[in-house]
Amino acid sequence: MYNLFHKPIEKTSFESWAKVSDDIAKVAILACPVILYGKDLVYWKLINLFLLSLSIYLFLVVGRIFRLKSERGN
Repeated sequence: MYNLFHKPIEKTSFESWAKVSDDIAKVAILACPVILYGKDLVYWKLINLFLLSLSIYLFLVVGRIFRLKSERGN
């Protein structure tokens, strides 16, 4: 009950992790204009936007994986 990584992992845990992953991706999406209109140099903006886009994509993929696992019941 209190061990989060004890098998079998409950369906609600996967759903919660999917929601957290989606929320992190949403916050990262909202951070894009902050980087664009910041006072940094252009190449730092491009590097930061690339890294932020990569993290957005990864968190959305992880959220989808968790959601699929919760639907299958694994």
